[in-house]
Amino acid sequence: MIIEYDGTEFCGWQIQPRKRTVQDILQNAIRTFTREKIKLQGAGRTDTGVHALGQVASFSTDKYFEPNDICYRLNRILPDDVAVKKVVPAKYGFDPRRNAFSRTYRYSIAESPQPLFRNTRYHYNRRLDIQSLNKTARLFLGKHDFTSFCRKKSLKQDNHCEVYLSRWFRYGGSLIYEVRANRFLHNMVRRLIGAMLAVERSKLNLTRIKSFLNNKGSVRYCVPANGLVLTKVSYRRDYG
Repeated sequence: MIIEYDGTEFCGWQIQPRKRTVQDILQNAIRTFTREKIKLQGAGRTDTGVHALGQVASFSTDKYFEPNDICYRLNRILPDDVAVKKVVPAKYGFDPRRNAFSRTYRYSIAESPQPLFRNTRYHYNRRLDIQSLNKTARLFLGKHDFTSFCRKKSLKQDNHCEVYLSRWFRYGGSLIYEVRANRFLHNMVRRLIGAMLAVERSKLNLTRIKSFLNNKGSVRYCVPANGLVLTKVSYRRDYG
């Protein structure tokens, strides 16, 4: 399933006790529809307040349903802030997280007041130097140890990520950062952006950014969650 949601009223993707999460809402809707005790698997976690246009999740059922029928019925059950955009059959054993080749995020910044987009833009309200931002963004390309850009309690044994795309551009009245990588650490995208904005404000320099990529120090700059959207999860053809 490809899923879209407004993360404003969710405590992230993953099920948590006594909290409203996307995974919990979807899983309960699927169980209501199929009348089976299914387990929903997602391509990755999104934090509280983070949105998605292309989250991917899967489940197995003992019954046969037409994909379009699943999509239609679930969207009649689901609340207004989450929707299933598409349903397709997958090979047995498909794992939306482990089989993913890459994830793509976009972060939107409003350089002037945009009340209509207050839940989906970081209102910075100042014209930013896009050349400076892109100069810093290019440092993240390739494979690096992103330990300095992760919340300490969420660190893994291996914190290397390979970044395929890292760029800033303007579109639709907003300044947008787009990043694609094989994996992301907890808070990594928001700290990358926080660090780039700090360089643009002369709070940090490129030498310090390079030292962070060598796991020296910890990035304390982190932008709000509301500007972040998971736009796409990509798979190789043989996982279709």
